[in-house]
Amino acid sequence: MAFYILKRLLAMIPTMLGVAVLIFLLLRVVPGDAVEARYLGEGGQYQSQELMQMERKKLGLDQPLWKQFVTWMAGLARLDFGLSMWTGAPISEEIELRFALSLQLAIMASTLATLLAIPLGILAAIKQDTWIDYAVRVFSIAGLAMPSFWLGILMILSMLIFFKWLPPMVFTPLWVNPWENLAQLIWPALAVGYRYSAVGTRMMRSSMLEVLREDYIRTARAKGLWLKLILSRHAVKNAILPVLTIISLEFAFLLGGLVVTEQVFNLNGLGMLFVEAIARRDYTLTQALVMLVATFFLIVNFVVDIAYAWLDPRIRYR
Repeated sequence: MAFYILKRLLAMIPTMLGVAVLIFLLLRVVPGDAVEARYLGEGGQYQSQELMQMERKKLGLDQPLWKQFVTWMAGLARLDFGLSMWTGAPISEEIELRFALSLQLAIMASTLATLLAIPLGILAAIKQDTWIDYAVRVFSIAGLAMPSFWLGILMILSMLIFFKWLPPMVFTPLWVNPWENLAQLIWPALAVGYRYSAVGTRMMRSSMLEVLREDYIRTARAKGLWLKLILSRHAVKNAILPVLTIISLEFAFLLGGLVVTEQVFNLNGLGMLFVEAIARRDYTLTQALVMLVATFFLIVNFVVDIAYAWLDPRIRYR
């Protein structure tokens, strides 16, 4: 198992290097830079070229691309993301509070999705073609059909019309005031979690139906084993593998991919920061955000690989 973990860790290094090279070059291909974007927003047609060149030199944009890349990678090795080209503030400070918000929302939404998807998928598979199965399928199809931001709008309108109450609009960290924090984030977590639980429910049902038709399940039933024992020891562990992949990828996506939902619930998370950084051509901030999300994806995939090897020992022996 230790060799399997080491191999997975080493495989992350070239992936991270490839992401770094790709995002660095793609941002430099886009016309314009942060200096032009800033001065155009402030009436840049009246700014002198000398002043703009001084700003580019200050930000290091006048250096050759290879030197800019080496400088940036050296900073990453020290866990130093540098300064934002737009605000001049340290990027770590720009990300810190927003990362906490997005991470908490992703954890809450993924937890809700898991708690809904796995039991409902198992129940629908066991009660195939009964009213329970049809009810679960309607529940999951409704989740697939409704975008999370639209469901969020309905939630806000319902709370306002029927209860004359709105969730807090200013983010409060969990360690400052847990009640206000949960009162704000539980609703977007429900909206997003329900949307993604629908995908997991459908996948869990399909996987369980396939596993329940396997010969070793028939043999276990023929031996007279209890259904709960068959499910817990044999069926669920084999059926949950594809569901684990889907939920983990959705969890990583939630970290920076909820731009519209964040706007609906007035959440200033990483998704909104992504949009602002790209619109302002803030190279350093965009690069830091992409590397953060890429690292998060790799860590989640690594954890899933380990979970796969734990659930199915045959994987680590191949």
